[in-house]
Amino acid sequence: MKQISALIGALVITFMMGTAIVLIGANVLFNKNSAPLSNSPSDAASISSPTTTGSTQDPASIQQLQNLISQYQTREQQYQTQLNQAQQDIQQASSQIQQYQALIVALQQRGIISIGQDGTVSIRRGNGF
Repeated sequence: MKQISALIGALVITFMMGTAIVLIGANVLFNKNSAPLSNSPSDAASISSPTTTGSTQDPASIQQLQNLISQYQTREQQYQTQLNQAQQDIQQASSQIQQYQALIVALQQRGIISIGQDGTVSIRRGNGF
């Protein structure tokens, strides 16, 4: 039971992080009031000459942002696939637990086993068993 709750917690945190990454990427893409992406010395030289900056910096920046968003979308799809798989695994585990519980209850009702308050299981012997 602890493993299931830990798995659910991990999936929730992973989904939240993936969502945050996608939202940040979308914000970067659609924010018109942003600074240049790089702070390298070559960029500082190109910023000082306004004639070259407008034609070379913008397409590269846009391409970088588009690549970043594409990466985020790919990660989001991976996270969604993992989340769906984990949900299926949880449903299957829950179904198995219910089957085990039904089996234990049936065995108790027929008197084949008895479970003490401390969790010990006793199996009845004799009478053709």
